[in-house]
Amino acid sequence: MSNLRRKIYAATVSVAVVLGVIVTAVPVTTDAAGTSFTDVKPTLDHYDPIMNLAGRGIVKGYSDGTYRPDNELTRGQTSKILALALKLDTRNVRNPGFKDLYNKNGFYKYVAALENAGLISGFEDNTFKPNASMTRAHMAKAIDLGFKLEGKSTVNPFRDVSNSAWYVDHVKALVTNKVTKGKTPTTFDPNASITRAQMASFVVRTENIKVASNPIEKARAEIRKVVTQNGVIEVGVKKVAESRFNSRTNTVTMTAYDIDEGLKGITGIGVFSSKLRALGVKKISIGNAKAVDLSRPTAKDTLKEDFLALLKPSTKPSTDSDVSAEDVQVTLYADKNDIQFRETFNVNFHVFVPSTN
Repeated sequence: MSNLRRKIYAATVSVAVVLGVIVTAVPVTTDAAGTSFTDVKPTLDHYDPIMNLAGRGIVKGYSDGTYRPDNELTRGQTSKILALALKLDTRNVRNPGFKDLYNKNGFYKYVAALENAGLISGFEDNTFKPNASMTRAHMAKAIDLGFKLEGKSTVNPFRDVSNSAWYVDHVKALVTNKVTKGKTPTTFDPNASITRAQMASFVVRTENIKVASNPIEKARAEIRKVVTQNGVIEVGVKKVAESRFNSRTNTVTMTAYDIDEGLKGITGIGVFSSKLRALGVKKISIGNAKAVDLSRPTAKDTLKEDFLALLKPSTKPSTDSDVSAEDVQVTLYADKNDIQFRETFNVNFHVFVPSTN
């Protein structure tokens, strides 16, 4: 057996040993999304919603590093945000038939997905006007229908929203579900344009309300928050392990830079976070292997075999001194309030092995 093969074997055995149980390892530094904008400070009212959507790849900034929170949103831009937030199928869409929206338009697939789902419509002249500003009235309709808000108050608190207006029920739905309080307690300003910052808050606030009303979705969100939390493990001043979530590819990459401390470190973050057991995670499956009950005494040996079967010498010239497993489907099986569900993550594992002399 060559020196490199011995080191690879030693590395994979070490990984299997530490993965036998989910142990505690505390990240010394974490960040939610790895995204920042020069004009979006923590003191901004809409800071958290903007960073939430940015971290998920739903909104982006400009090439100069700004987000421009006070800029008005166009109907096309709003369509993209909603389609991504609602996770609509934007590939298999029917032509919505708007004469001013061609399939080469960057917003075409998002507009089509929303129109196909009955969430938006065009104007009487059969146009969509993708570059026109999105009004608060049209936004209210899209959010109400898109997120399927429940309950509509019989009371209309806004003097600038007529009870005969086509959007009155949508506005009432937002008020009832505490998505909005209006521009003031008595005005909604339905014809005003919505800004990039305001839209982020409307979307995230609605998402949170829907999650809070569904215990399983709430549990899923808590699990995803833990798994996708970027984390770094350090021993002294040395970085030995890290977990990074790429919102664009929806992939968690877990890296051990050190065979001993690094392999121990990755068991406290990402898909092996010690926090997951408290959230109801009972089993875990790696790749195509059978799900392993973490409470069973044989879990350690079983996970060892599963992980050993996946790690291979890297084929990338720049990392030929490590072992890795790419695009591994890791499934967490949870039981919350006697309701069972699963959450699957795409994971890349990288383990660096000392170079062969």
